[in-house]
Amino acid sequence: MIWALSGIDAEPDLIAAASAGGIVVDRRCFDAPELLAVSAVVPDTHVLVSAGLPRMSSEIMATLHAQVASVTVIAFSDSEEARARLWNADRILRGDQPGFDLVSQLRQNRFIQRVPHERNRDKLGGYVSACWGPVGSHGRTTFAIGLAEALATTGVRVLLIDADTEAPSVAMTLGIDEDISGIVVAARYAEQNALNSRALANCARAINPYFWVMTGLSDPQRWPELRSGAMGKIVARARENFDHIIIDLGAGLQVGDVDASIDLAPTLVPQRTAVTRTVLANADQVYLLTRADAVGAQRLALTYAAHASLFSHAKKCAVVNVVPKSDSQHIQREFGAICGALDPELEVRYLPYDTAATDMVKKASTLGELNHRGALAKAIRVCAVQCSRRCEHVNPITEFRPFVKFLRIFGRHAHATAGSNG
Repeated sequence: MIWALSGIDAEPDLIAAASAGGIVVDRRCFDAPELLAVSAVVPDTHVLVSAGLPRMSSEIMATLHAQVASVTVIAFSDSEEARARLWNADRILRGDQPGFDLVSQLRQNRFIQRVPHERNRDKLGGYVSACWGPVGSHGRTTFAIGLAEALATTGVRVLLIDADTEAPSVAMTLGIDEDISGIVVAARYAEQNALNSRALANCARAINPYFWVMTGLSDPQRWPELRSGAMGKIVARARENFDHIIIDLGAGLQVGDVDASIDLAPTLVPQRTAVTRTVLANADQVYLLTRADAVGAQRLALTYAAHASLFSHAKKCAVVNVVPKSDSQHIQREFGAICGALDPELEVRYLPYDTAATDMVKKASTLGELNHRGALAKAIRVCAVQCSRRCEHVNPITEFRPFVKFLRIFGRHAHATAGSNG
């Protein structure tokens, strides 16, 4: 085992008891960055952490869960236990309880195996679709807005989340003019384990009774405020309150920027693409947007070959955008062959060239608000119908709208600082 205990006077006695019980403590760490570094080179080990370990957080706990076989937190008071729960610890032991036997508790924990999460639709709730694709302006945001609106017209509750950490544009496209980032406020709630239905309602804005939007970063330079652990909680909570969740993501998964001002272990340094990876790993459907030209085809092939393993569990669909009517048959034949070679299960959809996409940005309106009934709207509606059929067996989410309307009397977010987002 690896132990990371800090501020515990009884640590020598605990080590002696573990040794007498046949448990070998291979390494002792004194803060969270050191623990991460050791765990990275000793995979599949078991870790015991004290609730007072310096620089520990929910982000570090999530990283540890991905590296080691099990993580156990030992607490000696109610306040320490509460702190450990904020870290989303799998197991918390109370060392101050009468008759506490550390050896038996640890031995029991050693046989807990972390198994892949079964994607049970009834358990997960809402259906998550990620709009992603290779680097370039391929129309991800336009498609995400159109898909969300088309689904909402069927009478189901839809939440559109702008999780693009490079060029967030959902708010601008929809004409939402306010200096409040819904996703940053939601992340703050999530990091405090306070992202309940009420908090989620405060972070979303209604376009119509069935179409809700969580706006993205107000400034792309603030991307370190949106961490992967918080994003995972946002997606999980959104599943509980909406039937469909559409997430607009940044392009590609190339090695992104890092926040060099934070002196942490390499595995903990914030990565700009970490949020994209988290969403793709939790998505039920992934739409890969690309343009109908040679550059788009090459980028699609390279991106899919490099990163398809991240979302191998999900339904996959390549969406070829801006297809000219004069050359549509040739493009469909070429892209059909490319996608078939990449993955026989990769579906292909085509969005025709339509000036309505430009009008959306110019007039800050959706296709429905423009009363557009052209080829683009029809093609997106086909994708929405296909998506709806895949989750017909999902139990309807409990009615959310009246509760949200009631909560409009609240004007301030509990975890927002004065003068900033919220």
